Amino acid sequence: MGWTIPAALGVRAADPDKKIVAFSGDYDFQFMIEELAVGAQHKLPYLHIVVNNAYLGLIRQSQRGFQMDYQVSLAFENINTVGDNDAEAGYGVDHVTVVEGLGCKAIRVRHPSEFKAAFARAQALMAEHQVPVVLECITERVTNISMGADINSVQEFEELP
Repeated sequence: MGWTIPAALGVRAADPDKKIVAFSGDYDFQFMIEELAVGAQHKLPYLHIVVNNAYLGLIRQSQRGFQMDYQVSLAFENINTVGDNDAEAGYGVDHVTVVEGLGCKAIRVRHPSEFKAAFARAQALMAEHQVPVVLECITERVTNISMGADINSVQEFEELP
């Protein structure tokens, strides 16, 4: 956890012609977000998809067996973003602003229908600026994902379609 950005930058530096896509949750992304400046400084473009639920979802979910739900929210009322979009009120860190402050580009995706256009825009931004581009996908706050120690023992917490 937390090494997604440096790993993506390392792969980019090792193979400048490969298409690199990193995928992480909001806390994994925040863990070493400052490393994006390295990508900007050294012109290491890659696409980073961030799933933002403002929650430490896997930790919260792991606590369920202990009847706990303690200190897993990353949310807070950010006075600089409140009012921009009611759906995002209380999501805390404005990742788009932080990413751009580190010399990179970022796009916020609020609905799955926006992803295709955002992905195309991200490709164009990477080609033009030669820096990492982040797609921040805002998701529902509390959800459960399938998890398990082995592929044969994955536990489903919600009904599958």
